[in-house]
Amino acid sequence: MWRAEAAPLHHRRGGWFRQAPAELTVIGGRIQQIRALMEPGRDAVESVVLPGFHDSHLHLRAAAAARLSVDLSAVSTVPALLESLRTGAGDLEGRWIRGWGWDESTLQERRAPTVAEIDSVTASRPCALHHRTGKLVILNSAARRVLARSAQTPVPLDEVVRADAAFLRDMPRQPEGTLESALADLSRELAAAGVTSVTDATATNTWDDIQHLRDWVRRGVVRQRVNALVAFDQVSSTGGLRGDSASDDGVRVLGAKVAAPADGIAERVRHVRGCGWPVAIHATEPDEIEAALTAISECGPPAWGRDRIEHLGLPLPGHLERIRDAGIAVTTNPAFLSERGQKYRESLSPVEQDWLYPVRSVLAHGIPLAAASDRPVTAATPLSTMADAVHRRPRSGEGEPLSRHERVAPDEALALVTDRAQVDGPALDRGRGRGAAWPDLHLSADLVVLSEDPRLLSEECEVLGTFVGGRAIWGGEDPAE
Repeated sequence: MWRAEAAPLHHRRGGWFRQAPAELTVIGGRIQQIRALMEPGRDAVESVVLPGFHDSHLHLRAAAAARLSVDLSAVSTVPALLESLRTGAGDLEGRWIRGWGWDESTLQERRAPTVAEIDSVTASRPCALHHRTGKLVILNSAARRVLARSAQTPVPLDEVVRADAAFLRDMPRQPEGTLESALADLSRELAAAGVTSVTDATATNTWDDIQHLRDWVRRGVVRQRVNALVAFDQVSSTGGLRGDSASDDGVRVLGAKVAAPADGIAERVRHVRGCGWPVAIHATEPDEIEAALTAISECGPPAWGRDRIEHLGLPLPGHLERIRDAGIAVTTNPAFLSERGQKYRESLSPVEQDWLYPVRSVLAHGIPLAAASDRPVTAATPLSTMADAVHRRPRSGEGEPLSRHERVAPDEALALVTDRAQVDGPALDRGRGRGAAWPDLHLSADLVVLSEDPRLLSEECEVLGTFVGGRAIWGGEDPAE
């Protein structure tokens, strides 16, 4: 048996409200009782219970695969990158060499490693280096030869290629057993951060990938509820559940992901909308945002669900009004500001920095907004994301905030990381669990118990327990591995 005393935080129009402390009783890993504590002095209880955290944009398979790759995210020079690749490849004997996390903006040379340089440390073994953003890949000569023999489309001559290039679908994936173990570790890490539901926003998801997600959720490899997007070219296929359908396996498809250069967005949106589906468009640059809004406007609204813009990195004046008028939701990434602040200061003008990853102005326009980690691009947790949205500066505390006027209050930041039904919503109907009056809480609710009010933004705030469907997936009685 596990008990915790916590003051419920309940979200209603106008903000979050702390209510009288309650006692949660957990037996057999499941919430059995939530009882109000009315005795004198109970108001001193510091811990709180609130709806579980939601990550509205991440990449489960890629985040798990990154754990099985050579980590290049911390290197600062090309020679250091090559040395990390050479030494790390020894742990991947007999397999393709995969590296993850390189970013030319963090290297002193301000360039990507060349194919010749990568060949010098990988010899005849195929090697693929994935950019930290997940958008680009560098293949060594051996990998290019392998894919040239098997790919149904030509291998381009460019040394750096887009990660969604068709020929890369023939690149071998991580062995399922190995990947599954890494995915289970990732899910436990998310549970330890209080995350009860996620949306997998991978642009290359096929229906087979969706079936894998369902299988992982069904078998408990992934402990969170899962929403997902499918690749734009999958929407003409039959099978799967779309976002207006309930599923008893914990996975729901919300729409089609569109990730393309600005001049390729319209064609993909037309294809998706021809099937009546909503789109989730990767759009960080002004031309991508403009192309996304123009395509959605020309195609009209979807037959079901809601369109989304993923990231909204650099909207121009007038874009927010058009997003609002089209009824589009937005996911944003406050961690980008804390982790890439120096890059933005070097590459963007002061005016562009003022427009960067808006939050307050998006909310002021009445646009549905949720925050996300974009794992594996960042390892942000909901609590760190809150702090990033409030402070908008490096987590070290050094440096001036980026676009200071876009900072939000802790109450608003907390709303960004809890399950936002108006953006993508829970993967399953939780009945009374989301809007119940405390402490009369439906036992199937998804909850997180914290050591203190997260709105204090304290680095000492800990996750004491995480519950999905009333069952502990972290803390509580230490759920079985």
